[in-house]
Amino acid sequence: MYTMKIKIVFVLFVGIAFCVYGCGKSFDDSATELGVTFGEPAVGDRQNPSFETDISPILTQRCALAGCHVANGPEDVDLRTYATLQMGGEHGPIVIAGNAKESELVEEIVKGKMPPDGSPLEVSEIQLIIDWINSGAKRN
Repeated sequence: MYTMKIKIVFVLFVGIAFCVYGCGKSFDDSATELGVTFGEPAVGDRQNPSFETDISPILTQRCALAGCHVANGPEDVDLRTYATLQMGGEHGPIVIAGNAKESELVEEIVKGKMPPDGSPLEVSEIQLIIDWINSGAKRN
């Protein structure tokens, strides 16, 4: 009985310690570390990034690969086209037009969860995605 209580206390202690010291960086900490901003578009003179010219090439080259975010991919998120991007995935929308900070797509990229294999997106690519979403996530 005494051994069981010690085990329970130990497991609780380890769990609390992990959450306090090892749960990872917050979204805001990750964004600050990367140097991305969520205010007005911040990349050069690009006030309105274009989906077709700027965003689609990033998504199709880095995310919409065989076995990744294509039809029947993880979480049913398909990043091959504007229409499928807007459909979101199993858990709903991944892009909230006008609010990149609340968009799951941005959160996954900024926290370094996506892409899971290979190198992370360049900061300039992440900023373009943020700026595009903040400017309304239009199909332009």
